[in-house]
Formats: sequence, C-alpha cells, structure tokens
Amino acid sequence: MRNFFGHLIILVSPCFVLGQTNEATAVDPSAEEPLPFLNAEFFADSLSEAYTLEEDPMGAQRLLQVRNSTLTPSVVGSTSFNYTSNPFKQAKANKTHSKATSLDLSLTFNLGLGEYGIGQEVVCAPAFSFIQMRSFMDPIEDYGTEFSKDPGLNTDTQIASLSIPFVLPNDFSLTLSHTYTAPSTYRGKKEQLMYSNTPKLSFAKNFILDSGDTITFSTGVSYTFSESDTLEEQFRSLADSTGLSFAFLEAITIQAGQSLADGPANLQDGIGHEISLSYTKQLGDMLTVIPSVSYNSTSFTEAANASRMDRVYNAGITANLAITEWLNLGGLSNFSWKRTSGTDDDALLSFDDFVGGVTLSVNHSF
Repeated sequence: MRNFFGHLIILVSPCFVLGQTNEATAVDPSAEEPLPFLNAEFFADSLSEAYTLEEDPMGAQRLLQVRNSTLTPSVVGSTSFNYTSNPFKQAKANKTHSKATSLDLSLTFNLGLGEYGIGQEVVCAPAFSFIQMRSFMDPIEDYGTEFSKDPGLNTDTQIASLSIPFVLPNDFSLTLSHTYTAPSTYRGKKEQLMYSNTPKLSFAKNFILDSGDTITFSTGVSYTFSESDTLEEQFRSLADSTGLSFAFLEAITIQAGQSLADGPANLQDGIGHEISLSYTKQLGDMLTVIPSVSYNSTSFTEAANASRMDRVYNAGITANLAITEWLNLGGLSNFSWKRTSGTDDDALLSFDDFVGGVTLSVNHSF
C-alpha cells in the first residue's frame, strides 16, 4: 500500500486513577437521583472489594471517583513536528531523500459512555473517540516540491474508535475495541486512499512498584478488514499525479502477465499480534518519562500477500510535561526496524527508521 502508513500511529486508551481512601464518593443530595445500579455507593462497595488485597504493599485501592454523569466528553487539539530518517520506508534510503520532517495537526473528540459495575469485582467504562488529522510532509524544505507530488505522503485521516475496557482485580484489564481508519488525499483531487476496520482484543497488567513507578505489560490480537483502490484505479491516480501515461502502465502490467481488473482491493487484510513492555517514571509533579519496547507482527491473508508476514520491532522513549491542567508538551524518540518474509520482494519491503519529534497539545473536559 502507500507510504502514509509510516506516519500514522494511533493510540486510544481509557485511563483510571487509583489511590488510597476509606470513604465512598460523596453524592449531592440535591442532585437528580441516579438509577439504583449506577449510584456512587454501589461503586464504592464493589470497588472496595475489588481492589483490597492483603498481599498488595500499596494497601486498599479503588477508583477515586465514579461520576454520576453518564457521558463525559473532552476535546484535545495537538500539533507535532517530527523527523524521520527514512521517509519512503525503503530498504536502502534514497541518498537524495534519506531524511525528512513532517508536521501533523490533529483534533480529537473523546466521549466516556459511563462506568458500570459487573458483579462485585469488575468495572466497565466504554468510550468513543474520533480523530481528524492532517499530515504535511517536509513542510520546510519540501525537496523542490518532490514530496508534494506524492499524495500518499500528504493525507487527511479520520479515525473512529469504540473501546470497551473491563477493569479487573489485581491491576489487570481486558479491552475489546473496534477502529475505523480512512485516509485520503487533500492536495489536488481529493481522493480516499482506502479504509479499514480492525476489531481487537487486548490484555494488560500493571505492576505498581514501591516507588510509585509502574511497569505495564500488554498483549493483543486483531484482524484488519481493508478496502482500497484496485490496481487500475491506483494506476489512473498515479498517472494523474505524475503525468505518466496510463496506457504505458497498463502495457507493462499486461506484459508481466497480469490484468488491471484482477487487482485485489483488500491486500491489507491480515491477523495482527502485538506485545509491549513499558516503564512509567514520574519525575516531580509535572514530568512523566516512559521508555518502552514493542513487537508487532501481521500475517496477511489475501491474494498475493497471502504468504507474507511483517514483523516490526520498536524501542523508544516518550516524555510529557504537564505545563498546566490544559497544556502539555511532549517529546518522543524511537527506532524501529521492519522485516518481511514470505514474498519475492522481502529485501525491498524491509527497512529501518529513526523518528524523533515534539508535540504540543491542549485539552478541555466538559
């Protein structure tokens, strides 16, 4: 597929704050009375039992607050400026285009759908998220507008996600989620490049240390259903953006024994698996540092990609400085290497890449 995948990193996850307390969350008697199974006393009783462990050195723990409000909306706007050592994600970076920068602008709408007790030990907090993001490839130099000629590197992307996390005893969590992703071009003729649907099941365990730092282990499995342009549609788009003759591209394809009409539109379908380990270190009241390592594999299942497997290894570190309650400054640095097997072009599809950047974000909760 097109190279915009190298610039799209999606992470949506609900957050809970744990702490020590011995009293239930107070309820304003003048407020509208919630349903019996959603009031604060119910959550206080169930969560007190769920997080009280004799062997836990942190003592009795539970959620500090369970909101009576069913819906909890919030908005986050952010801008990030990143450097990449391999913008085209090639096995050997082109000497002329061996590095580049990118500017990403995004607006995120999050909506918590309530918190619900299941039995005496489980809390479910479903949430919906929508992200609108625009990527500008190498906005400073632009290499003589070279990057602007490739619409796949300058994209608008819409991401809609629904997650259903279950907070379990002993700092375990299980999350069911579904993500819809739809990138499209915005330079020249606006064209949707593809769309995909990815249901996912993930599992996480937090290990809280005596120092207050947290080690998080997570793993997950997913399946991606994709739909994109056929080979003919891709060639027509390429001809429009580069000036190449469509008849020439068609003749080369036919000479190779292929047909444009046979080009599959779901080559990105596949089973994904991921494992990650991260360490969260709080430095003072404002700065959080998180080093992490991860492994992702994708086994493709359709047409020419049926025997292909991609493995991506990543090691990096992120930092977040909470300047105010609504303003955050972040930084990231990571190195990733991708290895492909099962195709005739294994060496061409494998690559290494270093990415570093800064992010400024503002947030508001309603």
